[in-house]
Amino acid sequence: MKQISEPETGIKTNTVKLILTPGTRLCLFLCIALLMWVIVQVTNGFLLAHFGMENTRILRIAATLQSVFQFILPPVVTAVMITRLPARFLEIDRAPGFYTLMMSFFAIIAAIPALNLIIHLNNSVSFPEALSGLEHSLRAMETGAENTIAAMQGGSTVGDLIMNILIIGILAGVGEELFFRGGFQRLLATGCMGKHASVWTAAVVFSAMHLQFFGFIPRLLLGAYFGYLLLWTRSLWIPVLAHAFNNIVFVVNRWTLTHSGQPLSQDTGLPVQGTDWIIILFSVGLTAVCLYVIYNRGNIKQRSFLSNKG
Repeated sequence: MKQISEPETGIKTNTVKLILTPGTRLCLFLCIALLMWVIVQVTNGFLLAHFGMENTRILRIAATLQSVFQFILPPVVTAVMITRLPARFLEIDRAPGFYTLMMSFFAIIAAIPALNLIIHLNNSVSFPEALSGLEHSLRAMETGAENTIAAMQGGSTVGDLIMNILIIGILAGVGEELFFRGGFQRLLATGCMGKHASVWTAAVVFSAMHLQFFGFIPRLLLGAYFGYLLLWTRSLWIPVLAHAFNNIVFVVNRWTLTHSGQPLSQDTGLPVQGTDWIIILFSVGLTAVCLYVIYNRGNIKQRSFLSNKG
């Protein structure tokens, strides 16, 4: 088969030889993903029908199967089929820098006030009267997803916390980043799509596949953040660990509320008046600084490598 070089990435060691045309590679990835989705849907459908939708253990098994078969296998199998250097294509062959990793974590923490406002605004969207039926359906989907997550997280024991960190935090972070950034975004970027378009296209699909309209915008922004982490650092482990960190923060927060007996709510109830705007503006500014540091550090490393090669 004809070999096609990946477009120049800025680091020559990341250039890989790819077989098949860009469109064929993407179709291959989507076909494998569709096959894995069917397998997961049939398997999980049988488990949930037999044991019930409120069985915490079965929900955790179903989530594990989804992460492994639906998210991890498609990009790995595709990479093995289109190149002799699958790890390099997926960009998992470079260890994450400690300083950059810590900055990626800090950016997530810094963005919490601003992101809470976006969550609140997105969740408060109301449809015109003519579309009230659609809004009701979308709200019902949100409630169903929330109930499923609550059932999967189980109770308030330490064992529940550990299992949730492993499944919802770490495994989901690895699986979703491999699929959306290591697989889908990389296939777009090594094809005919520009690097920024590939980041945002993957982010849109990432958010849409959660099937939660009233959380679409914050997930879109998170997806774009993880995409740019890969673009700037050339290591998938940075967005993987940042995604896992974000999920773990969510899991620990939910577990703490459950453990203390406090009610859980999708609506943050965040007020947006008075001095709260100062906190939000500070959050935006501090997040922007973190992003600039990560971006600049990535550029410095690339320039340093190229000058050493020269």
